[in-house]
Amino acid sequence: MIKELTNPITDNYKDFKKILLSDTMPWFYYEKTVPESSNPDMPFFSHILLRRPDVGTEENPVIPISNIGSTYFETAYFILKEILDFNNIKFNIIYRMNLNLTFHTEIKKSEVHIDLGLPHKVVIIYLNTVKNGRTVVLDEMNQKFYSEPKENKAIIFDGKHKHYAESPGLYDKKIVMVANIQ
Repeated sequence: MIKELTNPITDNYKDFKKILLSDTMPWFYYEKTVPESSNPDMPFFSHILLRRPDVGTEENPVIPISNIGSTYFETAYFILKEILDFNNIKFNIIYRMNLNLTFHTEIKKSEVHIDLGLPHKVVIIYLNTVKNGRTVVLDEMNQKFYSEPKENKAIIFDGKHKHYAESPGLYDKKIVMVANIQ
């Protein structure tokens, strides 16, 4: 269900990680993982590298187009490509790519969700180690599969599976890079 990837931890990766973990990295606040939901949801900060394509609705479809949201996109793309190439994983397109920063909250988990309404894989790269803050992926029978947030760990799973993030431990912050690929 969740496949752990080998992260070659290249010099490009190390240099980019220094920027991402610095106090000059711009982050933007989001109240919810799933904005249209009325359920309680864990707030977070994000830095959008590549905006998700808008697929519209059945009544009002649109041409799904992603667009670059950050000057850091190109660097993040090459780091993702290095990790996927090292693991012999080929991809044709990146639909979405962002950085997420979560702090401990009273809400213990994000809304259970699927990232996109298109076939895709989810790649998560943990940029630091925190207590708690696991990624939880659900199979078709709602059986839970867990990934612990360990620094430099990279995982991949099929985006058709619902998933959520748990709140990190008290005084911790969790930083991840997330990409949706096909």
